[in-house]
Amino acid sequence: MKKFVGLFLSLFLLLGAYTPTTSAADLNFCDQFKGVKKIWWDGMELKPGQIGRLTVLQDTPLYKVTGEKKVFARTLKKGEFYRIYAFKPGMLSVGGGYYINRDTKVKYETPSQTKLRAVQCIHNPYGSKGNPSVLGEVWNVKVNDWLDGQKQYQITMVDAVTDGNTAWQMIKEANMFNAPPPAGKKYVLAKFRVKLIKFEGKTFDAFDVNPGRFDAVSKNGVVYDLAVVVPPKPHLSEIYEGGETEGWAAFLVNSNDEPRIVWQRGLADEIWFSLKK
Repeated sequence: MKKFVGLFLSLFLLLGAYTPTTSAADLNFCDQFKGVKKIWWDGMELKPGQIGRLTVLQDTPLYKVTGEKKVFARTLKKGEFYRIYAFKPGMLSVGGGYYINRDTKVKYETPSQTKLRAVQCIHNPYGSKGNPSVLGEVWNVKVNDWLDGQKQYQITMVDAVTDGNTAWQMIKEANMFNAPPPAGKKYVLAKFRVKLIKFEGKTFDAFDVNPGRFDAVSKNGVVYDLAVVVPPKPHLSEIYEGGETEGWAAFLVNSNDEPRIVWQRGLADEIWFSLKK
């Protein structure tokens, strides 16, 4: 009965009734930038992808560079400022394939690593779809919702199997009734560890950590159906405050795909993981 109620509540959440009071799944460094829309660097907004800035000290030519071809475009005037996004040997990019010579006619400056990380926090936060977490990263998550109240836990992807043959052998050995992948498909596996630090438990006494909380998303952004198999041991399980569980989640994906795994997709504590080691 509890499992049925849990499934019903999960569907209820996904239909939009869930309204978290806090965001979650941010690294500690990024917490300080919640709600911040822009990062400033000496009076200039630091843009995503920007690696530095250029001050024109003397009039200097701007070139359009395509491969080895370099064509004069116009002259940049003394006193002008430009954002820098990339560089080539002896040249700096102002974006759009346009470059200037890196010489005494210009002054090039770079922001601190702290500011670069801050820009990533607000525009492409770590653990997001565009910047997924990697194997071994420990996430300290705090969230407050109507279902569980205050909840704090740690989650880590501790192992991954992306070779279809290896994954199938592990799944086959786990249970003789597991079906082989159909043509054009393969299994991938991801092992997660979850430790429940604080759990208010307004609805249930325990936090049910199961493979259904994870989704596989293709590199083209399509969500795969849940793989209906018995995964290899160890298995994820319900845990009480102070408890820890570790186990495999299995996913059936296209054989030529490199999917990403999402924990709690669509909820406040959503985290994306890359299977690459």
